[in-house]
Amino acid sequence: MSAAARIRERARALGFERTGFAAIAPLEAAEHYRAWIAAGMHGGMDWLAQAEPIARRAEPARILPGVQSVIAVALCHDPAGDPARDARVGRIARYAAGDDYHALMKEKLGALAGFVEAELPGARALWYSDTGAILERGWAERAGLGWIGKHSGLLSEEIGSWFLLGELLVDRALEPDPPVERERCGTCTRCLDVCPTGAIVAPYRVDARLCISYLTIEHRGVIPRELRPAIGDWIFGCDLCQEVCPWNRFAPPARDARLAARPLADWTLAGFLTLDDAAFATLFAGSPIRRTGRDGFLRNVCIALGNRGGSEDVPALGRSLLRDPDWLVRAHAAWALGEIAARAGERLGTTALTEARAFDASETVREEAGLALGRVLRENDPAARRV
Repeated sequence: MSAAARIRERARALGFERTGFAAIAPLEAAEHYRAWIAAGMHGGMDWLAQAEPIARRAEPARILPGVQSVIAVALCHDPAGDPARDARVGRIARYAAGDDYHALMKEKLGALAGFVEAELPGARALWYSDTGAILERGWAERAGLGWIGKHSGLLSEEIGSWFLLGELLVDRALEPDPPVERERCGTCTRCLDVCPTGAIVAPYRVDARLCISYLTIEHRGVIPRELRPAIGDWIFGCDLCQEVCPWNRFAPPARDARLAARPLADWTLAGFLTLDDAAFATLFAGSPIRRTGRDGFLRNVCIALGNRGGSEDVPALGRSLLRDPDWLVRAHAAWALGEIAARAGERLGTTALTEARAFDASETVREEAGLALGRVLRENDPAARRV
């Protein structure tokens, strides 16, 4: 059995569903990446546009001198959703519903790197999984794990796209796998058609500034008003483009129970508004959701409530508007109150909105409260259109 075959066997035993090998050579993906950055589609993720990370993505030898091979692996997470849970707490991207995959990948890729170095005495193996300047999808495509789909994610004919990627850079030559002969999206445009914000601006090209995943996770600060309705009840990430992909009918279940969704029993969207910093950190300990911070998470919760909440959620939003210590939460709570009242056809939340418009310390909150109050009054009293 060859070294590559033994590595593949060990990777499977560690829980990776697929393993592929690629020889170091220039990637076409590097040029696509540069063009994407030049177009500003990375939004506020400024670290992606720095000169040294861009160079490292194009030249892996800057990371590991003498690198000759990339081992790409895919770790499947559960493809099934939980509609009952979503109805209670909002929607969370499937990959983030369980334990933090970074910790799982660290464990599994670290073990695989140790195995590779034992198999190839004197070799060095460095692992990455969303943790460094690696063109993950480009190397996975080169290693034969799949092709880049029109939603810009990696697709596999055998396992769909409900998986996480990891890589090992190795300074030894390993027999490469052939890439997939051709992409197999064909004429399908389901992913483009389903995106509510139009973030997939063209096949294979996503503008992060419009992407719900970016807006609810990486974006810091106020989410543009014109995009809030399209976010729906997503409170962390978005799976829509994967949910409609025909190739995902082949997606297998996760083999690691730690990737199963946490139940978040007894919690609701409105209930999340009671979280302070300590309670947020405790509830989401070991979860990717901690990445947003409490303020970003509750901002998302307010948007979800604004899009689907009812009169029963008004008291919780009113308390957040008047008492939450973070201006970002208060600003989005004001918007949510306006949306619910307009939808219900009742003058709900006007007391809190009036107080916030007059007295809040944040200019942004005062502006949001004024706009929301004006909408509530217009929807219920045409004579008040000048408010």
